[in-house]
Amino acid sequence: MSYVCSTLHTLEALRGLRDELARVAEQPGAASGIVQHPDWIEYEVVSRHDGTVPHVIVARDAQGRVAGYAPLLAIDHTARLDLAGRRLQLYRGAALRMLGAGVVANEGDRSAVELLVSRQIAHDPGIRVVRIQEADLPNRFAASLSHGDGFRIVVAHLLDQVHWSIDPQPSSEAWLAAMDKKKRADLVQRVGRAYRKLGGDAALRVFDRAEDMAEYCRLMNELYARTWHHADLPIDWEAPERVALFQRLAETGQLIGHVVIRDGRPLAYVHGYRIAGTYLVDDLGYDEEVAKIGIGSVAVFQAVRGLLDRFPGERISFGYGDNQYKRLLSTRAEPCGSLYVVRATRATAGFHMYAPLRWLYRGLHRVRSDMQARRQG
Repeated sequence: MSYVCSTLHTLEALRGLRDELARVAEQPGAASGIVQHPDWIEYEVVSRHDGTVPHVIVARDAQGRVAGYAPLLAIDHTARLDLAGRRLQLYRGAALRMLGAGVVANEGDRSAVELLVSRQIAHDPGIRVVRIQEADLPNRFAASLSHGDGFRIVVAHLLDQVHWSIDPQPSSEAWLAAMDKKKRADLVQRVGRAYRKLGGDAALRVFDRAEDMAEYCRLMNELYARTWHHADLPIDWEAPERVALFQRLAETGQLIGHVVIRDGRPLAYVHGYRIAGTYLVDDLGYDEEVAKIGIGSVAVFQAVRGLLDRFPGERISFGYGDNQYKRLLSTRAEPCGSLYVVRATRATAGFHMYAPLRWLYRGLHRVRSDMQARRQG
């Protein structure tokens, strides 16, 4: 089958093709996450004020049907490497940022779309750097792009990362039944203990309707300011662009949030998105004043049980990171990481520093881990 390719460079063009792109993104397995949905791509552009514009490469088949697309943003990017407390600049200039892990397409069209998009990028000499920050490994799109034409893959994560998930389950009871008895009992009993300590009318409330998003964002704004996340990454949950996006996503069942509330006060949250048969636990947090109660991990457990019963046969993704709750609840762990795909030019020469520094960092980390193991032994 023959395909043709075009690129959307403006919000107007993106909005004009929104429904066709959404049809592809919402097919099972087509998108790696909500960030690849056209509504999210629009939000990324509208909510930023740094010159970011769409660079969505669309592939059509011989009948003119959208077969797939690459959800890319054209950005001004600075690549830095943390080195002994100092941040070393490796590159500054134009780049494409991939939203998600690769192209959006069903399995039958994916290889053709990957090849077509890769060729489109390779034939544009103005494109020197492609950033894939949430890459499954090995990454199909990066491999396709680096196959000839002067591009190479640069691994940007200094230590190996793992993507944790729960495989599709018929119910939460089936998921729990696969655990050993002690682990299962501890998880269930932990819920009762936490709520007894909280007292009052504490309960987990689910937010998934468009008309509830304003209240949800208000509660999230109030709670988020009391979490440890806030200092590192301030977020205005009530920003008009964010509320509007959440309302659109909730209308199509793609946003489900959970908040533990006691006497009107939010104490913990589990925020996530559902698309193409996967629910991504995007963020979670809790009021530092109740941290010792363990309500954060309890809220995650409750949310997961509810999702497994509500959407049997769907997958739950926790993203990457070595948190204890991910190890405890997951049934699958897969390698993932952060990649650049760069064209060999003088401007991108700094990326050569990643390989030797990654080798050195990993070696030092192994030595430190061995020394700690010996002390404990």
